[in-house]
Amino acid sequence: MQESGSLPPLCPVELAVDVPAPDGAWQIAVSIHLPAGEVASAGPRPVLVALPGGGYNRRYFDLPAAGFSQAEHHCRQGTVVVAIDHLGVGDSTVPPPAVTTLATLAAANHTVVTDLLARLRGGTVAPGVPPLEVSAVIGAGQSLGGHVLAAMQADHRTFDGVAMLGSSMSATTMPVRPGTPEVEIPAGTPDADAALLALANTDWPWVFHWQDSPDGADTVGGPDANPPATPWDRASLIAADLAGGLPARRTAPPWGSLTAPGFGFESMLPGVVSAQIACIDVPVLLATGERDVCRPLTVELAGFVAATDLAGFVVPRMAHMHNFADTRGLLWERLDAFIAHVARAATRSAG
Repeated sequence: MQESGSLPPLCPVELAVDVPAPDGAWQIAVSIHLPAGEVASAGPRPVLVALPGGGYNRRYFDLPAAGFSQAEHHCRQGTVVVAIDHLGVGDSTVPPPAVTTLATLAAANHTVVTDLLARLRGGTVAPGVPPLEVSAVIGAGQSLGGHVLAAMQADHRTFDGVAMLGSSMSATTMPVRPGTPEVEIPAGTPDADAALLALANTDWPWVFHWQDSPDGADTVGGPDANPPATPWDRASLIAADLAGGLPARRTAPPWGSLTAPGFGFESMLPGVVSAQIACIDVPVLLATGERDVCRPLTVELAGFVAATDLAGFVVPRMAHMHNFADTRGLLWERLDAFIAHVARAATRSAG
């Protein structure tokens, strides 16, 4: 349902943006979701840049069931949403894994954002889209995307504010289903080996998707479940998400990716972005589900020693893949408030 005073969204503009590569150019796939109507006449608009997590592509932010598109939700509030496939993900160029380091992804994404902002401001995104006055640029990274976001901000100062969504800034920590014995990791085990042990014993459907039944049993099927026929609803979205296997996919739904950046495993290690988040000196929102891969918020937020504004938010009845949860709207509305806050601060600073 369209909110009062909001504008219905246009179909996304799909682009492939060239970025420099050692042997020529890579292409980064982008979807730009624009509020409908005369954008320029409505005054300055914030731009939200959305970065997906491992095993997912940019369409995670535009799931096909009614009411499940995060991009559509923010567009209805007047925000332009730019969703990006990282290098090595989805429809973007997929170099060898050794190439797709955290620094390389951050640099490529920064180049894309800079290019797209110039197109938006110049009215060259697509025919019929007028020039846009940008009030602020906010980055939102889900899971692995939050690590890329941290590196973009630390190394390139891409954004006026950043939101880490289900992305651990201290140490990715897999929750354990109640009644399941925790994996005992011997003292002195190297971080990489400890991470592998934890991953090998992870109940991925339970970590990724919230259960609905009163006794806590999953109602969404397992990795070999057959997704119901579309039209899509929550059950069919989750079944399709699990059908090809997680975290490494054998097959992928429209919002999934069979490939992942080479630094994906490294991103699981403790402190992987500790140096980067210590440099971030803009407003920060860190949001997690009630069951997620993050440590307590006080631990996660402690590393943002230079942030000008720092907030944490835990969404009830939500697991790691936030946009599939029944409570997703709570997260989106909190992000709306953060976007508005950053835009106001950017306007005051510019004035």
